[in-house]
Amino acid sequence: MRQFERFSVTTGATFNLLQNKVTGTGFLKNISLTGGYIETPRIASPNSWIHLKVLGEEMGTIQTTARILRQDQGGFALHFAWTDRSNLQRLRDFLEGTGTGEGKPGSCALPELSPSAEGFRDSLHPNIPLDSILRKSWASFVKNSSDSLLNTLIGWCHNAFFLDEDGTSTHETDFFTGTSPSILEARKKIQTFAPTSLPILLTGETGTGKEVFSREIHQNSRFKDGPFIPVNCGAIPMELAESLLFGHEKGSFTGAHAQQKGYLEAAEAGTLFLDEIGDLPLPLQVKLLRVLQERVFTRIGSHREIPLNCRIVTATNKNLRDEVQKGRFRQDLFYRLEGVIIFIPPLRERTEDVVPMARFLVKKISRKMGLIAKPLSSCAEALIGAHPWKGNVRELGNALHRAVVVSRHLEILPEDLGIGEAAVPGSSPRSLRELRDRHEKDILCSCLVRHAGNVAKVADELGISRPSVYNMLKKYDLDLAAL
Repeated sequence: MRQFERFSVTTGATFNLLQNKVTGTGFLKNISLTGGYIETPRIASPNSWIHLKVLGEEMGTIQTTARILRQDQGGFALHFAWTDRSNLQRLRDFLEGTGTGEGKPGSCALPELSPSAEGFRDSLHPNIPLDSILRKSWASFVKNSSDSLLNTLIGWCHNAFFLDEDGTSTHETDFFTGTSPSILEARKKIQTFAPTSLPILLTGETGTGKEVFSREIHQNSRFKDGPFIPVNCGAIPMELAESLLFGHEKGSFTGAHAQQKGYLEAAEAGTLFLDEIGDLPLPLQVKLLRVLQERVFTRIGSHREIPLNCRIVTATNKNLRDEVQKGRFRQDLFYRLEGVIIFIPPLRERTEDVVPMARFLVKKISRKMGLIAKPLSSCAEALIGAHPWKGNVRELGNALHRAVVVSRHLEILPEDLGIGEAAVPGSSPRSLRELRDRHEKDILCSCLVRHAGNVAKVADELGISRPSVYNMLKKYDLDLAAL
């Protein structure tokens, strides 16, 4: 039985477990084009999936998704699930340059991956097309997988290509920012200062999306390969605040049954986002200031200093200068945090972004709920554009989420939004014809949804001919394909 040749090379790697978003690091060994072995203390279950980043000075970073075949005390074996030809080509070039192929399993060998891959021991030969390697790899994977695993794979593919992943996912940039001058100015500052070591303070009203922009800062910083840890300072219980922020040792206080890392330690080599920093209690402000000054901290109950190795981004909906004047925020801490202040404008100052953002959010929410994305009616868009949106993007998202759930027509109507339509001039029909047309359209839409677009059944229920149904579809610009 032949398989893809393995190479006795070792290189660094980082990974994220897709099921629970746990991150880890280790060394990738015994590498072939279809798999390898990661030496790591991180425990991972067989048949779970990871997003893998293979690191090397010569090849840069190679990314792929992989399935865990088995796990032992030293680490776990992987089968690569290649979907990107460029990353596969770079790994192929790297292995070709090592010249250390063993041609037989080593001490960390993978189990047989491709029992039918006769002739692929020379898989690095430039005349072997990448597509052939991709097909061989996936054919072997499918052939030797259980039904339950294939169902998991189908679910993973759906998530990877259609849904958003939070945390460390590579799909987390799927968000709408806009094209208004004020938002473009904010993004310009982010792109300029994110790669630097300057502290960044995001300001703006509640619901403007400050966490979204903090993630963009993270993705554009040198810490982008590390974790992103968001913390709402206003929601931390005072009695637990110090423990949650700095961590604690076992037995350091009543209830401390085990050692616990705090947010500062969890953000190692990544970004710690302190949201609503203006609500941080004064005693904790003093401790945070010391950490920022000395770049070290200690867990509760310990005397060992731990280096601070993360980017800290803060945000607030308060005017911190006023808070300083009122004695509710330390002036020295404010000066530490205000290296760069980036204002995230409210929706009322981004009027040209509101309707395009609403269209985007409807599609995104519908995908997450497994529903067909319905279009917004012209009246609904007019209502959205005229609404003040005091809760900003958060309020808009909530209204659209409600609309997606309650809508029973082929398009989302103003009444689905639950925000009232008095603010839209001319949105209510004024003539008998308008009232009749709206009622006729509503009845038609309800019938179409009820009969899944079956024109014959709709015609039968309404007591009209099928050509009449088609004429009404054309009149109200309704698309059967949207059902």
